[in-house]
Amino acid sequence: MITGAIKNKVDKIWTDILAGGIANPLTVIEQLTYLMFIRSLDEKELENEEFENMTGEQMPKIFPQSEAGQSMRWSKFKDDDPRRIFEVMSQRVFPAIKSMKYGRLPDFNEKGELIEIEDESGMADKNTTAFARYMSNAMFLIPTPQLLQKIITGLDDLYEHDIAELDMQGDLYEYMLGKLASAGQNSQFRTPKHIREMMVELLQPTPDDTICEIKTPLLIQIATPQTKGVQGWLNCA
Repeated sequence: MITGAIKNKVDKIWTDILAGGIANPLTVIEQLTYLMFIRSLDEKELENEEFENMTGEQMPKIFPQSEAGQSMRWSKFKDDDPRRIFEVMSQRVFPAIKSMKYGRLPDFNEKGELIEIEDESGMADKNTTAFARYMSNAMFLIPTPQLLQKIITGLDDLYEHDIAELDMQGDLYEYMLGKLASAGQNSQFRTPKHIREMMVELLQPTPDDTICEIKTPLLIQIATPQTKGVQGWLNCA
């Protein structure tokens, strides 16, 4: 069950992402889902390594054993400089998860080019899994290194201190879906920042102007230079 403390931490991460420039709640939950999956890959690898140490039995590797491959692991990059984390995530991790095959991530050569995993004999048709289909269009949309570090720190704190050893992934995701539904009800599908700025540049309002955009018969949106980037709602009735 999701406790109040867990909800507060999820809300903090959600708010940080909105404040960081991602206005669409659909994009927020999409990016969080990708990051949660990336973290889970490293958790599974750590479990496999612990099993190997205990039994001496070799386990399949998710991450390539090269320097580039190991740099993609959550536990390896989470405490790095924000710019380094951003580079690894955008240039390696996201391209790699889009090309994942047979439970393995591809490696990169010395030029930083992705090395595709070759199809195994008799396995080509089985490679088109649901995961591969859904991840083929995955895009890394977090705009700044600072925001990415905030999200990673927030998720790590949540997993290590609040839901460690608990099977709450489904509950966590359900809570985020609930936030997605309430965002629509509260009119939080906001106009992206670059569109708002373009509108201000086109209209060039003065401090004495009031600009109204009709949203429903009862609601209008007010925009002035002082509220640039802020959406305020008034009841016309």
